[in-house]
Amino acid sequence: MVKAVRVHAVGGRHHLQLEEVELPHPGCDEVEVRHRAIGFNYPDMEDCRGVGHHTSHSIFTPGLSAVGVITELGTGVLNHQIGQRVGYVNPPKKGAFSETSILPTNCLIPLPSNIADEEAAALLFPGLTAWMTLKKLKPLRRGDAVLVRNVTSGLGSIIAQWAKHFQAFVIGTVSSEDRVEHAKNNGCREVLVNRDEASSQCGFADEVRELTSGEGVDVAFDSIGNNTFMASLDCLAPKGMLVSLGAKGGDAPVLNLNYLAGKTSVVVAFPVLADYVKRKVDLLEG
Repeated sequence: MVKAVRVHAVGGRHHLQLEEVELPHPGCDEVEVRHRAIGFNYPDMEDCRGVGHHTSHSIFTPGLSAVGVITELGTGVLNHQIGQRVGYVNPPKKGAFSETSILPTNCLIPLPSNIADEEAAALLFPGLTAWMTLKKLKPLRRGDAVLVRNVTSGLGSIIAQWAKHFQAFVIGTVSSEDRVEHAKNNGCREVLVNRDEASSQCGFADEVRELTSGEGVDVAFDSIGNNTFMASLDCLAPKGMLVSLGAKGGDAPVLNLNYLAGKTSVVVAFPVLADYVKRKVDLLEG
């Protein structure tokens, strides 16, 4: 028996219960991993609230990512051994909020010794999401202009740092003046401040075009949704891309394709990490 956080009804943290559950032994090409650190990601919170995949009253264990040590091998496992330290993200069945998980080997990531358990667990999901967007979906070129909404969030900070590494011109948005320095330390050359990024007055389209010599940005990363989604569209340059990475401020509005037709060949993307890490080779590349 192992301890696990179980959701008995979606809606909030008061529905979470710590219980003992029974796990099977690992099967063919599976391993048992004893967790040392567990990631807490925005999709996990959505699942518990009933916004994500789990919207029924079925009991489940949430959790997308964790770091631990292999404690048992199933049949046919050749490239892993007991005692090996690994991380994982987006397993076929969620359940990282527990002491131990049974996992297929194709979702395991061997970890270097110079990264602490807690650091690795915190970075796995947002780090791979940033890799998905910046290396696979929209590879950046030197000099590209980038807008990162909510840039001081975990994901926003990683995207901004990586974009700066690619020598992009990074513009970030924050909700208060006291976050400006943090945003600049994470790679932003320019920072725009709005106290309510979920309001309709946070478009910044005029400011963004002024900062980009009237062109707009080549890519905008929006994890807020709601009103900022349409505002981010207005910030795009011709042939630019809006990448939707969440809806913390509410669902994005329904798009009229005729509206997009007047936006000079822009692209709107809703990438899902699970689709980019199905193959082991892609997971290890990230």
